[in-house]
Amino acid sequence: MADRVWQQLAAEIVSGDVASGRRLDEVEQAQRLGVSRTPLRESLRQLAALGLVENRPHRGVVVADGVGPGLFEVLAELEAACARAAAERMDPSHADILRRLPAEAGVVLPWMRDFSGNAVLRGLLNTLWHPLAKDCQAQAEQCRGLLEDLRNTVADGDGGRAVEAAHAYVRLCRQLLLG
Repeated sequence: MADRVWQQLAAEIVSGDVASGRRLDEVEQAQRLGVSRTPLRESLRQLAALGLVENRPHRGVVVADGVGPGLFEVLAELEAACARAAAERMDPSHADILRRLPAEAGVVLPWMRDFSGNAVLRGLLNTLWHPLAKDCQAQAEQCRGLLEDLRNTVADGDGGRAVEAAHAYVRLCRQLLLG
């Protein structure tokens, strides 16, 4: 239950549905989300660990400032590091596999994260993108060209271009989701 709650709150915060600086009253949020305060508190701790909320003296838990833009800055750098690592490890057999994958975020990005060989990087990216998953799927068609470019530059083993392609992909996601 706590997973469902943190995912919903994270999506609302990242999308701007819950504004920066807004206090998240435990009683109000628990009632709104249909849970007891225990899973809500656990969810708020997880959101604080991600930097989406802050515990402020005399105010309680509030949505952190600049969450959406800040999150996309971090995502861009992490995806770039992942793309560079995957490109540097690329060999002809894996390049063939990657080139055959459909240019879809739910396919290409997890493959590259696994192939990067960095479990910490993979875990961070999966966690940080998770609240955005539904919104990203809705924008999938606009991202296809950039995902193709990212997929192909990684398959080519070009770490520098892979970094640029990852940044371009995340910039477009930010533009589509935050405006």
